Amino acid sequence: MKKITPVQVHLSSTIQQDGQAEQFTFDEQGSFVELNGKYYLRYIEHQGGTTTPVQFRLDNQVHLHRAGVVETQLDFDLTTPTSTRYRTEYGIIRLTVTTERLVKKVDPLAPAGELIVEYTLATEGQLVGTYRLQLQFSA
Repeated sequence: MKKITPVQVHLSSTIQQDGQAEQFTFDEQGSFVELNGKYYLRYIEHQGGTTTPVQFRLDNQVHLHRAGVVETQLDFDLTTPTSTRYRTEYGIIRLTVTTERLVKKVDPLAPAGELIVEYTLATEGQLVGTYRLQLQFSA
């Protein structure tokens, strides 16, 4: 059974790469979806005239999927680093995701929740960057 509830999403993201730090903040309308006992948060990110569909799957782990010019699929797991492929217009880059901090609070009845993820990305043993996502959503 599929249940979809409109929610307001607030996302703050910090990216540190090559000694530079950038911060982004988004306030978007989204949907909290319950499907076959799993929970998803979906929204469209608007930045610089570009729209990017974003989906978080919130189960034992947290999975992030962003589809756009650059496609991203990240799995956040505190117990072990995960591997992924980062698809760009120039080709595919293999990345290792190391989750340093993962806080997930989801109330599916409200629905509302908070997600904090701090992680690093590396390719071939070289650090690409350090990232922090803080996301809140509520109906």
